[in-house]
Amino acid sequence: MDIVLLSAIISFLALDITIAFQVLISSPIFACPILGWLLGDVELGFEMGFLLQLLWLGRIPAGAYIVPEGNIASMIATVLVLLNKDIGYPNTTLAIVFVESILISYLGAVITIYYRKFNNRVLEIVVKEIENIHFKITLLLEAGSVFIYFLMVFIISLGTILLSQKILPLVIPFLGELWEEEFVVIKPLILGIGLAFVLPIFKDAVLKRQIRKNG
Repeated sequence: MDIVLLSAIISFLALDITIAFQVLISSPIFACPILGWLLGDVELGFEMGFLLQLLWLGRIPAGAYIVPEGNIASMIATVLVLLNKDIGYPNTTLAIVFVESILISYLGAVITIYYRKFNNRVLEIVVKEIENIHFKITLLLEAGSVFIYFLMVFIISLGTILLSQKILPLVIPFLGELWEEEFVVIKPLILGIGLAFVLPIFKDAVLKRQIRKNG
């Protein structure tokens, strides 16, 4: 599948994070299998979705709280793993892409900060237009705001995938020859990190339930 189209699909799914839909389709457990299906390996898509979902499960962008954009990073990571699976060295590929996905998630957090500032300005204009009953302008502003976020994610996705596809085919075999067997721990490591993030959430939920029950 064309990388431009893949980037557009990632950007469309990313709208679900905070901009539109809100049906959780951007979550790795859903988005990664979709990308896997599009790239001909839904099983690997499910595996990536399961591993990466745990990492970002407790990181909710609520209010002014800015968190790494794990959903965007997970989708890009899944595409990169799928595009490079035929090189061999699956453990090395996952290790490299996992590190890359962490960097992408923080880059995504940066664009979220700037997008929120931009969106606040749009909101001020929208409020004025509503007060003046300019509904067409209001709709254009809202659509423009959504398109800006789509475009920002698209640029990150396209740029990352294009650059990675020039570098990864060279780096993966080189590192794989050296450390493929050592990188066998990467899946348990990602799973362990994810569980370490998720367990406190369940612990807090159980504690709150006990407090309500005893209170």
